[in-house]
Amino acid sequence: MKKVLIVRLDAIGDYILWRNCLRFIRNSRKYRDAHMTVLGNPAWRSLAEAFDADCADEWIWVANRANLFRKSIENLLPYCVWHRRVRQEQGRLRKELMARKFDEVISPTAFPDPLLDELVQGIAPAVIGVANGNPSRLSAYTRLLDAGGEPFVFLKNRRIAEELTGESCVVPLELVLPETPTRNNSVLFFADASHWTRRWPDCRWRELETLLPPELAPRYAVKSRTLSEFANQVAASVAVVSNDTMALHMAAALNVPAVGVTNGCSGKNFFWPYPASLGKKIAVVSPKEHVGGILPGLAGRQISQYRAIASISAQDVSSVFQTIACQGNGKPRYVFDKGRGDMIPKKESASSLKGLVKWRGNPATLSQMDEAIAPEACK
Repeated sequence: MKKVLIVRLDAIGDYILWRNCLRFIRNSRKYRDAHMTVLGNPAWRSLAEAFDADCADEWIWVANRANLFRKSIENLLPYCVWHRRVRQEQGRLRKELMARKFDEVISPTAFPDPLLDELVQGIAPAVIGVANGNPSRLSAYTRLLDAGGEPFVFLKNRRIAEELTGESCVVPLELVLPETPTRNNSVLFFADASHWTRRWPDCRWRELETLLPPELAPRYAVKSRTLSEFANQVAASVAVVSNDTMALHMAAALNVPAVGVTNGCSGKNFFWPYPASLGKKIAVVSPKEHVGGILPGLAGRQISQYRAIASISAQDVSSVFQTIACQGNGKPRYVFDKGRGDMIPKKESASSLKGLVKWRGNPATLSQMDEAIAPEACK
């Protein structure tokens, strides 16, 4: 039996936009009879085990070592220290993988990652990657797939799956829950992000609370033990407002309207805006103009990005929210009907919303950073 390894070490949002393609590859004529192993990031392990366990015969989770494959300045590690740690972990992982004697290794990510290239180079007779215009990749792979010209990652993933299997891939971007949770009339606020340059100031979130239609209650996402639990939080909401992070893609997969707040740089075209062809009610709010850096180099660039996202007002986000989740008169498109115990179109509602209790939690805060880097944002 052919032994195949798929390497996917990127973040949660990346996996949400790829997981349906994994199922397509698993069920394709080319790979349905292969023994398939996925080398994955434990950040999305709970999601894979809950919904995609049958897509592979074996899953290998790289403990916390996967984080070492993407440099984060937020860790404040000197480059030489970070680089040495990565090399040590990479060497151990290569030995583990080579001992398994895979026949084929597939690295289906479209983004250049030299460390990932070094990890997979030579660990199997056939090593398949994705062409991205980087000539150095030619030495790491025995075959390079064409990701096409469409920049949006989900569409790239479908094209890569087609190139890999030789079959037409039209899988939808969706996540089907075993049981659909009862919707309430809350708007889920996801105020966290993997990097501080993508976090809208917490004072803006508090201001946005006051701008929601009175029929809608703001509810901050609570920390979940698993991504399945978080998916239920999203599915139970009438809409989502999120930083530029995985919550936006989770909402898209669950067909929940969502507004993303971005710094105008990170992920542009690749993760937002959502193509109209996907039919998702996802909108993003970006800075109206570039905010110049106050320091040179990488640090200056990151501070500039944070100042950019901090320049977005709550009114800006509220205006876009109205177009996504509300009717033209500013009223919500859907309301919570107590009699039915679910969200229904506004015109069908026959029960009162009196007695509705708003739940207000505490978002992940960056108050000190707000004041130090973009004090004007909270005035």
